[in-house]
Amino acid sequence: MHFTRKFTNRDREESIYQYFPFDVPEGVEGVIVQMRHDGRASVVDLGLFDPKGFRGWSGSERDWVAVSRIEATPGYLPGEISSGTWFVSVGLHQIEDAGVNVTVEVEFGAPHFPKQPDSPDPSAPVRRRNLRAPKGWRWVPADFHTHSVHSDGSLTLEQLAGLAKEQGLELLAITDHNTISHHSHLAGIAERYGINLLAGQEVTTASGHANSFGRIDWVDYRQATDKWLADTNSRGGLLSINHPVAYPCHWDRDIPESLQFAELWHSSWDRRSSEPRDWWEANGRPIPLGGSDFHRPGRDGLPGQPTTWILTETETFEIQQSDIFEALRSGRVAISASPDAPVVHMLEDQISVDGGEGCIVTTPSGEKLSISNSQVEFNADPGLYWLTSPDGVTQSIGYIH
Repeated sequence: MHFTRKFTNRDREESIYQYFPFDVPEGVEGVIVQMRHDGRASVVDLGLFDPKGFRGWSGSERDWVAVSRIEATPGYLPGEISSGTWFVSVGLHQIEDAGVNVTVEVEFGAPHFPKQPDSPDPSAPVRRRNLRAPKGWRWVPADFHTHSVHSDGSLTLEQLAGLAKEQGLELLAITDHNTISHHSHLAGIAERYGINLLAGQEVTTASGHANSFGRIDWVDYRQATDKWLADTNSRGGLLSINHPVAYPCHWDRDIPESLQFAELWHSSWDRRSSEPRDWWEANGRPIPLGGSDFHRPGRDGLPGQPTTWILTETETFEIQQSDIFEALRSGRVAISASPDAPVVHMLEDQISVDGGEGCIVTTPSGEKLSISNSQVEFNADPGLYWLTSPDGVTQSIGYIH
């Protein structure tokens, strides 16, 4: 089956999401979709829905995808090939003034899937850093924003887990764009590689991105922000606004009053700028998170740049999703430039600085305190604590709920 249609910005104004319906008969082994367009400056996203709903999304990263009963292109869900009307979804993310011709070809049959690269050796030891914590508690270094081949990342899930472990992380959220195809693989990979993996999905639109954390059902990116939040909460997940001031992928949507979290420290941030803090002050002071938004080596900072530390009531290495969520909801978080960088963090009713000798802490009231040695503690008030080097570069952000 072959479909061609020209889309203009008028079409985009009517709806960013457009569809090519096609009928699948009984007994089909697999569905293969190829999409191409003739635009030089256009960005067109690709997704697939079967008669029951979501089947996969790959954005503008792929022009060929396939699904079968037991296998699928990363970003897409294997499973029953139901008869009935399916839909190729195209997202008009960016359309040039002259418009763009989009061509879709659909075939039925047994797809041939490319061989995945070999997995890295999972035997590397875990590298731990022990921040001071109350007895029975432990600070866990995490990255709450990364991508794999299941969206627009270049690494397999195994490669990503291995790389994060090498950086000294103990917890990694894998938040591929608009898909949950990676979720079913994470438990086995976490066990083999000795790193805690948190399922996530980055709900991605042209007007803003948000991470929906938890091994939950797919969150429909085509819906309003309130619906993202309601669906995430009702399924037992947590929702966080991503990189709200990272232009051109900044947050340009409404902010529900009950939304609790925001990615205050994104890898794109100029760490001398106060822009994230200004946004935080103006938008309800949500619990801050950090995320590398890692996609591929050589293009992005590594996983853990920045690192979000969460204080969990456990002294063991393995932590459950419930432990992670309880720490986040309670605001037991701190953010540092990397797993090895100085950290300013909560210590019961005080603020503790680890490794920040020569740095300056700015308190919520604006008071500036010089750090004279590598471990110091002082009484704390609710709010953000900014640890900066003498030249004004942020090294860590502490938070008191």
